[in-house]
Amino acid sequence: MGTYTRGAPGGDSGAKSNGVYVLSVNAADGSLAVIQDIPSDNPSFLCLDPRQRHLYVAVETDDFEGDKQGAIESYRIDQANGKLTFLNRVGSKGAWPCDLECDPSGRFLVAANYGGANFVVAPILENGQLGALSDVYANTGTGPNKQRQEAPHPHCVEFDRTGNYLATADLGIDKVQIFRLDSGAGKLVLVSDASVAPGAGPRHAAFHPNGRYLYVINELNATITAFRYANGRIGKEIQTIGTVPADFPAAKSTAEIMIHPSGKFLYGSNRKFANHPVADAIVGYSVDATTGKLTLIEHTTHKIQFPRHFNIEPGGSWLYACNQKGDSIVQFAIDPRTGRLGATGHVAQVPVPVSMAFKTK
Repeated sequence: MGTYTRGAPGGDSGAKSNGVYVLSVNAADGSLAVIQDIPSDNPSFLCLDPRQRHLYVAVETDDFEGDKQGAIESYRIDQANGKLTFLNRVGSKGAWPCDLECDPSGRFLVAANYGGANFVVAPILENGQLGALSDVYANTGTGPNKQRQEAPHPHCVEFDRTGNYLATADLGIDKVQIFRLDSGAGKLVLVSDASVAPGAGPRHAAFHPNGRYLYVINELNATITAFRYANGRIGKEIQTIGTVPADFPAAKSTAEIMIHPSGKFLYGSNRKFANHPVADAIVGYSVDATTGKLTLIEHTTHKIQFPRHFNIEPGGSWLYACNQKGDSIVQFAIDPRTGRLGATGHVAQVPVPVSMAFKTK
């Protein structure tokens, strides 16, 4: 679990966090319990290598080693108890790294630098440590929102189901890009791209398990855009659907997007920037497997407080909402027939949570 130790973007409750937290998962009911916390400087998003032997963490800062950059940390995972041991950290060559993923071969890590206008690649060494960056891919351009789109703002990296390509979203230039990772040179090669509506601000992306659809949640206008997808190529836009109703105030903000392992449901999160009953919510949709189109199921608001991230456990039974302003992780049961969320009553107290990842092996 990554947690903000400095001032959190969008605000927080004022609670103080230590850094990276490890939680155990009760196999019977999915409840969480903190078993370790490790000091770290503003750790946010994180990922595991394919063998789940190591954890990698984005250090979301802009002053690492005196430069305008953040960092990426590596940890060894104790296979007996899940606890972490710090290995090393490397500079990210850009400010505020905000998302990262390991490639399926386990040889490289790709990260997005929100404040650096770039995506970077770091080799993963045999011992799990990170080597010096092998590539820095910079974007250019601006968007119509002068406050948030004055420059490129890369916000996510997401490998497709084949592992051959990765999708990225750049909030600052309203663009979704697909790259191939050249595993020989450790370089990113642009394959295709597509634009969302001007000023939409694409934030995170998710591939459907059938490999035919790519979904992008747009932070600035609170929408989700669905594209056709095949072999690294973004196809036609299928649909753009709102995460909030038509009567919602102008100030909008979304965060995470995720598809249920069954492929039947998609979830997104709203973060409260204006008063409205569904301003803080997990939004559920059913997915038409034939067309890829989404149909709203419901807005879940119970104990939701600025959900910067949420995750679905790999078995698909539970969804966990990370409440940045609530200092909590709230568990919901997922109805396998309807996709509706039901509060289980299990709440783990973690200060200023940002992101969580599951170890299953």
